[in-house]
Amino acid sequence: MRIGGNGVQDYQSILQMLQRLNGKKKTSSTDIFGMLGTKTSGSGSASDMVEVVPGFFCKNDPRIIANFRKNFDEDGDLYNSHGIAGMDITGKDPSEWHKIVDVSEEGRQSMFDMVKREFIQEKGIANGDTTQRSEVFAAYQRSIPKQDRLTATWTLGQYERQYNKAMYEAVRASNPNWQPGMDFDESVLSGITRESVEARIVQTGSDSLGLRSIDCMA
Repeated sequence: MRIGGNGVQDYQSILQMLQRLNGKKKTSSTDIFGMLGTKTSGSGSASDMVEVVPGFFCKNDPRIIANFRKNFDEDGDLYNSHGIAGMDITGKDPSEWHKIVDVSEEGRQSMFDMVKREFIQEKGIANGDTTQRSEVFAAYQRSIPKQDRLTATWTLGQYERQYNKAMYEAVRASNPNWQPGMDFDESVLSGITRESVEARIVQTGSDSLGLRSIDCMA
């Protein structure tokens, strides 16, 4: 599984390749990494398989090896569907990457702009078919070192939630009867800026952010 990418789709493509190479009709997606990291035995000799990257094996065929290596970076880390390494959370405890860390102003601004644009466009409803959030996350991930990507992506996701909450509160304040999906006066959000929202954002735990109510602001 990866953060900021279509991990299921990635795994399925790897799974299909492994099924062809191993002659298996059925293999659980949970077995993929076990198969890749298991040395050959019984059905194949050492000369039949080659370790492409540490712990990952495939058939010893130059064409297969070349194609298989495209799934990894120079350090042997899997790429996600956006071609970004460092986003694989397989076998990792969430506490390793569920952390609040610094996120660049540019990254936060891109996320804020996307949230505001799509909140207006979709009338407050999260639309998985039209959202550009994956592209925003991917662009930010490419801008930072690989080792920082998981924690920084988690943090940016926390900012995304608070930006959405601020938009919702602003519209509801102007019309208490408003519900997501209903039309609203877009001018209500004209004064909502990233800076004004972030002035209300507080860290509520080692892995979470929250939004102070307007009444509680100094």
